[in-house]
Amino acid sequence: MNETNIAVLEARDVSRSFQQGATRLDVLRGLQLRVAPAERLAIIGASGSGKTTLLQILGGLDRPDIGQVYIEGRDIHQLSESERGLLRNRTMGFVYQFHHLLPEFTALENVAMPLLVARCPVREARERAAAMLERVGLAARLEHRPHQLSGGERQRAAVARALVTAPRLVLADEPTGNLDGRNAEQVFALLLQLNRELGTSLVVVTHDVRLAARMDRVLELVDGNLQIPAG
Repeated sequence: MNETNIAVLEARDVSRSFQQGATRLDVLRGLQLRVAPAERLAIIGASGSGKTTLLQILGGLDRPDIGQVYIEGRDIHQLSESERGLLRNRTMGFVYQFHHLLPEFTALENVAMPLLVARCPVREARERAAAMLERVGLAARLEHRPHQLSGGERQRAAVARALVTAPRLVLADEPTGNLDGRNAEQVFALLLQLNRELGTSLVVVTHDVRLAARMDRVLELVDGNLQIPAG
């Protein structure tokens, strides 16, 4: 099979349920998804519909009850924990609603962290982290710690951290949900710009239908399955 035809991400028959007392809550029900290289996909849905659960399963942070998730043709949930961690670090980047930067480290150190985990030489990791922070407009903030950055700057640093390894896939969970309108627009535009420049596939969970409409494709999570939104 030609490598270009392999989906960056594919979910097959994914189901996930949770037990709440005597009640079983079926969050995902035989869900199917395929994400092509460099594709930009938005997933929308009502609060509590299971969007975050889906993203965690796609990223290998949670396991489905039934079904498979393939990253570049490999079933991520059939790998050992260490193999899965290596695949995540090499292939995926994550952006969350809250930045999750480590408070004791500078912006440069936070962004360099995924490279150091991948055993990149320290000097190269710092150079690549500095270059990525410059691309997101934080060249003057390299030595600032998270508490010294504004909310928008912290989220841009989080985007830089997600993209510094040049991953094939970025999963973003409400990446602008904690920002005001201006900062939300800047962060979202940055994600789209880096998607174009790096050819990274982008899967964004968002409640903002205006932002979702700027993606290549929009799917809505309804009753445990993805569908094209009505209207």
